[in-house]
Amino acid sequence: MQRRKKLLIHSAVVAIFLLVGAGILATLALSKKPPSRKTPEVLSPLVRTIKVDREPVRITVYGEGTVVPFSQATLAAEVAGRVVYVSPNLVAGGSFKKGELLLKIEQKDYRLALTLAEASVKAAETNLRTTTEEAAAAREEWRLLNKDSGKDPSEPPALLVKAPQLAQYQASLEGAQAQVEQARLNLQRTEIRAPFDGRVVSESVDLGQYLSKGATVATVFSIEAAEIYVYIEDHDLAWLDVPGLTTQSKQGSPAMVKADFAGRQMSWPGQVVRALGQVDQRTRLVGVVVRVERPYASLPPLAMGMFAKVEIMGHTLPAASLIPRAALRQGDVVWVAGPGGKLRFTKVKVARLQGTQALLHPGLPQGSQVVTSNLREVSDGMAVRTAGQEG
Repeated sequence: MQRRKKLLIHSAVVAIFLLVGAGILATLALSKKPPSRKTPEVLSPLVRTIKVDREPVRITVYGEGTVVPFSQATLAAEVAGRVVYVSPNLVAGGSFKKGELLLKIEQKDYRLALTLAEASVKAAETNLRTTTEEAAAAREEWRLLNKDSGKDPSEPPALLVKAPQLAQYQASLEGAQAQVEQARLNLQRTEIRAPFDGRVVSESVDLGQYLSKGATVATVFSIEAAEIYVYIEDHDLAWLDVPGLTTQSKQGSPAMVKADFAGRQMSWPGQVVRALGQVDQRTRLVGVVVRVERPYASLPPLAMGMFAKVEIMGHTLPAASLIPRAALRQGDVVWVAGPGGKLRFTKVKVARLQGTQALLHPGLPQGSQVVTSNLREVSDGMAVRTAGQEG
């Protein structure tokens, strides 16, 4: 009986503690506030920008072409004969100076011809002089015989004063003098000299070879200047000074000629000197000629036949801006990241597209931040972050 009573008391105490604990837990559960949900922050698109200047910009017109000599000549024998001298420089690739002796033909026959021509002149002079003296004596005799006869003594008969013989001997003298000049010229032509400072393209003569008149000896070109024929769009001519085409001045636009040679990129200053005078029927492009003075003055040289790129510096536009061509959007619009992180659509006027750049005139305000990134969804006034605003 006593033991049962203790079990009842113990069970009652446990039940009371459970009820009190459940009440405390219920009170805590009712008093606890539900956790608040945090709205995730939406970040503006991150874009890349470049700072654009507003400044004078010089137009550059790009082209390309093959280097050709300003002057090229084919040397040929002007008289026939056997070759007795060939310059060691008269080989393919050889260089020479203006007036240098390149080839000589045997001169004996031509010296003899000159001696004979000079002898003919002396003979003709003697005949003319003798006949002139005889004519003078005959005229004087005529005057003395007829001074008291009442006839006019000043006009003797032509045969008496040897007028026909004098005319014949005068003509013979002039002919002989012409033969001397021809003989001297032929003797001079036995030597072929360089017409300019240049180089040899090819030669076709050997020592001891007999050359007929007109036989080709060599092909040479001048190294005083080189030219590149550059074909450009006709609308590009508006930016250039081309003598005889867009300006009356002989001073054409400056240019820079560039070529890869011996593993290096070389450059040479040049100048537009003229237009080719016609439009290419196939491409509808206009040819202008860029000249480079003394292309062989430095090493490596601007060699004939090289393929070169040409940059022609044209007129200067004041207050213009250059931007990457990829930053120009459809409809001639650029995206500008303005104050407050707002993207603005800005309408521009494109003066020219050149290479990978677009030239704007008038230019954008100084320091404008032009967006170069591409965005899937974009609107005027939308918020953007530039690279410096990350975080």
